[in-house]
Amino acid sequence: MGSENFDSMVPALEVNGLTVRFPIRGGVFSKVKDYFTAVDDVSFTLSQGKILSIVGESGCGKSTLVKSLVGLVPIAKGSFSLFGMAVKDGKVDSPKKSVRVSDLVQMIFQDPFSSLNPRQTVTEILTAPVIARGFSFDESCKRARELLDRVSLPAGAMDKFPHEFSGGQRQRLCIARSLMVRPKVLLCDEVTSALDVSVQAQILHLLDDLRRDLGLSILFISHDMQVVRALSDDVLVMYFGHVVEHGPADEVLTNPQNEYTEKLLASVPTIRRD
Repeated sequence: MGSENFDSMVPALEVNGLTVRFPIRGGVFSKVKDYFTAVDDVSFTLSQGKILSIVGESGCGKSTLVKSLVGLVPIAKGSFSLFGMAVKDGKVDSPKKSVRVSDLVQMIFQDPFSSLNPRQTVTEILTAPVIARGFSFDESCKRARELLDRVSLPAGAMDKFPHEFSGGQRQRLCIARSLMVRPKVLLCDEVTSALDVSVQAQILHLLDDLRRDLGLSILFISHDMQVVRALSDDVLVMYFGHVVEHGPADEVLTNPQNEYTEKLLASVPTIRRD
């Protein structure tokens, strides 16, 4: 699993010219008439141990971009590497052995309820990924209990089903599941947008603590500029599939160089006294 030690000087994730297209079909036989480009020639790096936030309005290609990194949507053009190692066909060309991308990278989705199998107990949900990698049931359960404690869920949760938890608890469960294989990179796709504001803060603090304690690198997708400001080391701004601005969070959020970034920041609600 993703417990290898890597050169700290190389980026955790490096994306080069990544493009994602979806076919537009029409006619009697649903032939491909054209292509819609959802992500167009995107390049960036995520440094080890850092949080890079990708921001932009709905439909700008944020989620499509991160899904392409874990194989949920096909990449039309471009490439990416993990810790300096090229990725091809869902595997990393490690000098020691072939490593699956899923051993190094895990994704946490926006809606915790729809991303959990309602027919499985927490024990089944958490142990399945590591049992599939050859670990025993007892070893898997021990790891699951440790992670439940780390995300502040009781050990008694092991026998429960997803519907027995609140939204915030389900997202904690999703975070625990993502950590079962000891990944080095987390892709967080709007992980707080479906939660109450008070619960959002708890989840954000949890992610930041995990980043520091476990040495994780996090790609954080959001449209909430307040959250991005509080959490990020670097920010990348997307508009209609393109990168329009990229840099340290303090610079991008306090002195934006692109008109679209300025509009995004201006859209953040404020309380004014006239």
